Amino acid sequence: MQGEDRRHPRPRLRALEMVEERALGGRLAGTLYVTGAITAAAMLLVPGVERTHWRIILALAGVGLLWALACFFVIPWERASPLVSHFSCSLGFPITALAVASTGGAESPGVYYLLFIVGYCAYFYRRREAVPYLVACIAVNALPLAYDRSAVDEGLLAQLLILGPTYLLLGGLIIAGKERLVELRDEARRLSLADPLTGLANRRALIDLLDSSTAGGRSRDPVALVLVDLDGFKEANTMYGHPGGDTVLVATAAALRSAAREEDMVARLGGDEFAIVARGLNADDVERLAARVLDAVRAAGAGLDDMPGYELRCSVGSALYPDDAQDVDELVATADVCMRGAKVTGKDRSLSTRDFAIDSAAVA
Repeated sequence: MQGEDRRHPRPRLRALEMVEERALGGRLAGTLYVTGAITAAAMLLVPGVERTHWRIILALAGVGLLWALACFFVIPWERASPLVSHFSCSLGFPITALAVASTGGAESPGVYYLLFIVGYCAYFYRRREAVPYLVACIAVNALPLAYDRSAVDEGLLAQLLILGPTYLLLGGLIIAGKERLVELRDEARRLSLADPLTGLANRRALIDLLDSSTAGGRSRDPVALVLVDLDGFKEANTMYGHPGGDTVLVATAAALRSAAREEDMVARLGGDEFAIVARGLNADDVERLAARVLDAVRAAGAGLDDMPGYELRCSVGSALYPDDAQDVDELVATADVCMRGAKVTGKDRSLSTRDFAIDSAAVA
């Protein structure tokens, strides 16, 4: 059984899955409960509404107002458990069912509060979590059949015939529209974090990863940054034009992917500058990664059959957090110094902070 659980893990509840929407979801939940409380109390003043159980209606309005206050001022929606949101949404079912039973059963206008639940869960919840709410709305709408003997004569079955599909279609449309919006948002984010020519991550994506990996300088887990700058890249543009330069950049990107591990991030920083972010490596591992980069780029250059006379080479600099730097800015600056050091000391080589230490010791 334990092995089966690993192969088929239970899907977790996510509720307000999009972090940026959690505060909005909490405020909207509070707004819906306030609206429900006020309109339920006002409904008692409307001609034709059953008022025999007015105390129950006022009690339900009070519960709604208390929960609304909790939604507005107590619950930290940005970090609250998904169960809190599901409780908030599910609370609408017993409140609506009691309100309907207390204001005329099959004839009660309170049934339309179910539309609050339909719209809310369809927009904020994933399809798998939203659909059960839509079905539950139909069930609550049908409850008067269990206690109101005149429900059929008063047209509840006809009402269900209309409202049942309405709940499903309206909820389905909202779910589909939200899913499409999320897809477009994710695609826009992916494009904003990718280099269009090589398909590699861009500078923004690299800095985001470095920030999260170092936790703003609080993490002690090792993070390596390897900077790569092509040697003589201008010659490729001079000899073969911009199409030739693009060919070199694409070939370099493929070479760096082959040199890096699958879990490493390979990025193009702009122009002919690239980078690799690798986590969980020690200083020796980083130097071996830099050596693989040099070999892979040389091999890629040897494969440029359409560009005879051009040699693809690179200079590599590396630094390791937290050994060589205490934050992201210092890590980038240190790796950049090493990379420039490799350029001014002959190119087609790699340097790390250990190489600088060895050189300094030799001079001393």
